[in-house]
Amino acid sequence: MLKRVLFISSFLVLSAAAFSQGNTTFSVNRDSLKSQRENRLLKDTVESVYGPLTTRYTYEKNFKFNNLIFNYPDTIPDNLHRYTDIERNGNLGQNLGNLGTAYRGLYYEPSMTIGRRSGYNAYDEFYVGPDDIKYFDTKSPFTEINVVYGGGRRGQTDIVFALNDSVYLNLGFQYKSVRAEKQLAFLSTGDFQSKGTNYNFFGFIRPKKLPRYLALFNVTQMKFSVDEQGGILDPAIDPANDENGAEATYFKYKDANVLLDDAESYDKRGGVHIFQQYNLDSVLQVYHSGTYYNQVVRYTDVYNLAGSDSLVYKPVGRNLVRDSIMDRTTYNELSNEFGVKGYTKSFSYTVFYRSRYLKYDNRILGGEGADLESYLGGTLRQKITPKIFLKASGEYLIGGGFFVEGDFTSNFFDARVSKVSSQPSYLSELYAGQQGYWINGFKNEQSENLYGEIKINTQGMSFRPLIRFNRIANYLYYGQDKRPNQAGSDIVILAPGFHFDFNLSPKWKWSSSFYYNTVSGGSSDLYRLPDMLANGQLAYKNVVFNGKMIVHTGIDLHYRSAYYANAYNPIVQQYYLQNDFKNDAFVKADLFLNFKVENFHFFVKSAHFNQGITADGYFLTPYYTGVKRTLDMGVRWSFYN
Repeated sequence: MLKRVLFISSFLVLSAAAFSQGNTTFSVNRDSLKSQRENRLLKDTVESVYGPLTTRYTYEKNFKFNNLIFNYPDTIPDNLHRYTDIERNGNLGQNLGNLGTAYRGLYYEPSMTIGRRSGYNAYDEFYVGPDDIKYFDTKSPFTEINVVYGGGRRGQTDIVFALNDSVYLNLGFQYKSVRAEKQLAFLSTGDFQSKGTNYNFFGFIRPKKLPRYLALFNVTQMKFSVDEQGGILDPAIDPANDENGAEATYFKYKDANVLLDDAESYDKRGGVHIFQQYNLDSVLQVYHSGTYYNQVVRYTDVYNLAGSDSLVYKPVGRNLVRDSIMDRTTYNELSNEFGVKGYTKSFSYTVFYRSRYLKYDNRILGGEGADLESYLGGTLRQKITPKIFLKASGEYLIGGGFFVEGDFTSNFFDARVSKVSSQPSYLSELYAGQQGYWINGFKNEQSENLYGEIKINTQGMSFRPLIRFNRIANYLYYGQDKRPNQAGSDIVILAPGFHFDFNLSPKWKWSSSFYYNTVSGGSSDLYRLPDMLANGQLAYKNVVFNGKMIVHTGIDLHYRSAYYANAYNPIVQQYYLQNDFKNDAFVKADLFLNFKVENFHFFVKSAHFNQGITADGYFLTPYYTGVKRTLDMGVRWSFYN
């Protein structure tokens, strides 16, 4: 062991000039994964401690853009209770009021895939793709288990395992699942609304005899099935209210009547991905990235137009009252990217060529639509000072679209500006189903986008004013007819706001965010946002029992003003415009307790505990009530050996 320590120490001293730029920004060559890990091996060998500091992870993009930054597993219990897709995204989205249902962000985000894509994106939030994979560097086997038991028989599981055979090989896997019973029209135990599984295998390899070569690889797979309910039957026309003398209200939850009984959406996707690079020297590296991706989407139902199904479906063909739907679409993509990259002390660069071969197959139309796309692009990241960075990125789809973006990062101001021209999705251009058919020739959607944030920090306070701006031309949307359409004039979104954190005392803290949204332009009515969105948290945090436990407890608040939110069409998994149902303004309050003992974290939350005090319920999406008051619990347990 002593010989090993002396050898590593000598190696580090002799190579310090080449490797001592830290694990931030430009410490990539040779490529600091090995050198930094050996540095930690020395420290850990002396201390003989396995824990969070002997386990770290990074992402593929950090290798690709020569910005090799490592993160360590989360060891504090703060906000462990925020486990839903809505909460993870800062309450800036909408779903169907249950875990594992179709998700949509409220704010406009231009597509970073400027070429063709499938168009089925309702479950993107739950897919762990190649860009999301964490590549671990561990001294000992690492396991992290996250389990949530939500009220209303809703649950989530997330298990990650990784180990290093040596500094030359790492392997791991991740398994995620979502199971949520119906919160509306519930029949009995086991009556699930959503069932989803997501798993991936990943790792890196650096051959001992070829130290200049590195490969990252992963296999991903997701499968989601959702019992679609179509929303709550309008109480004004619900025959059950007349028969039973029941109150005409939307807030019956498990006793509510819904439009659909047997409909099911299905989304299966996944693929194989590899990233490999070879270091010629510090200034020049070559790399290749290859991906095969497949997505299968289905919608099935057996309906009866004599009942509430008629509010969703229309008679087709022979005008049958009873009929069935068996829509199916597949999408395949084979992508290869070849590039050169490198870095110096003050900047890093990447230049690439990418080809994408795409296939889109609709069961009713028959045959396949195929495209071959070619891209040119690159990225330049400039280190102006140790805390100020400027990054410029661009892609050009030959004959089809473009994307340019600039990022400015500093300790006092952040800004991101982009201009994007992206092609319409396959779904918006070409679709045939039992309930609809269209062939379109839409123009590229174009946008100019800006996000800026000022950082004002003083002792005990952080204030960050922000601005979000989008100007969108040729905006693609689904209209009140549930069909894709294109705006005839511009849409301008201006959303100022702020984040504000204030330490009321050493143990009490107030955190908040506020957004004020305006939409203007000739087609302003085609993009819907609530005028105001606000989040607040009053929390108490303390270390107790002689430092053995950390406690984080308090109240979360979310406010959303009234507006005509987009409704949801399960047949094509798309949110669409509607003017019939106005979501009322609401305040949702959650009480929470998070604590940590060593590597064990636990939370308990009373979600929407103010139900019945401020209102009987709330809506994120028309005709789908948000989850009623529940008691949720969860654990996160980490193992380092």
